[in-house]
Amino acid sequence: MGALFSAATNRDVLMSQAGRPGTPAGLLPARPEPRLLAPAAAIPETARWQGLRPKTDITVGRQADLLHVVTALRPGRPLVLTGPAGVGKTRLALDSAAHLLDRFRDGVAVLELGSVTPEGVDPAAASAQAQRALDTLFRSFDRDPRTSPEMQMLLVVDNAEHIIDTVARQVRALLERHPALHIVITSLRAPAGVPADLWEVSPLSVDQPDGLYGCPPAAELFCRRVHSVVPTLDLSDQMPQVVELCRRLGGLALAIENAAFRMRSVPLRVLVEECRVLPILGQEEVGGLSHHRSLHRSLAWAYGLLDERQRRALRRFSRFPEDFSIEDVRQEPVDDALEPSRNLDVLAELVDFSVVQVNRGHQYAYRVPRMMREYVNAIPA
Repeated sequence: MGALFSAATNRDVLMSQAGRPGTPAGLLPARPEPRLLAPAAAIPETARWQGLRPKTDITVGRQADLLHVVTALRPGRPLVLTGPAGVGKTRLALDSAAHLLDRFRDGVAVLELGSVTPEGVDPAAASAQAQRALDTLFRSFDRDPRTSPEMQMLLVVDNAEHIIDTVARQVRALLERHPALHIVITSLRAPAGVPADLWEVSPLSVDQPDGLYGCPPAAELFCRRVHSVVPTLDLSDQMPQVVELCRRLGGLALAIENAAFRMRSVPLRVLVEECRVLPILGQEEVGGLSHHRSLHRSLAWAYGLLDERQRRALRRFSRFPEDFSIEDVRQEPVDDALEPSRNLDVLAELVDFSVVQVNRGHQYAYRVPRMMREYVNAIPA
């Protein structure tokens, strides 16, 4: 499991540049990626891209996700990226849009909805604010693309989970007028009433070596981000500890990136030995994409979307073994106010909210994501 990887500034996730002379001791050049896709188009400083833009550092461990998005996207049928808080849904959506930019005459528009009032607080305000945000976004183009029935555009709708019904109505209305529109939605849960394809974004692997260096993607991400903030630090003899830290962080990209930034002040040994996970949860994200700014806020946001019955069930599931079965759910009372026969119903709801993950096979296995488990178990009883 070798050395640190050099930071890359190339936004293309599937092709990276060769290393240059003078690489710091203990570092390796960015690994060559399989040529599955053409390089992402350079995002022009013009009206062909409106809204939040992709980050410029290399994306790690998302080759399969990226390939699926750019090949599965179809006109008139939204593609919804789901997954737990902090997993990297927004980044995947924006990187995919950058690869697809040249396919769309009218460009890319990114509608960020994180600041809109939740439907559960004020449905009328949520609807009005979301429509205003959409109108403002489209009017920022040289010509409002909605004036053309043949609109050829990719619309990225980001952070939709708290106004999911409003988003469903907006999407239906847009597709009725513009059937060729391509839409990607990022959300903890999928919208109802809109035919869509789903893609679940999973945490980065911490167990499966991947690529030339035999290093799990989660560890590679940590190494790259450490090098970007402390380029002289050599972790080449501490890779087992890097992997263990990434495992404790559940493979969540936001947690891993925050931990890498923490390396400016705290050595790896302390992060691992003291298992200082909760401070990492609260650390502000530096230069990131999330409107929540920290993983703690992202987790609190996801938890806050649940009703009290779902929260009680999630607290109970968080005390289950890390991996539990359908039999565990059936046999163990998860809520004193809930009939045991309803356990599977609330489990399905929590899966839909991306606060319980499923390993699907002949037998399904369930788990509460590691960081969500940490967050829920820290809530006073």
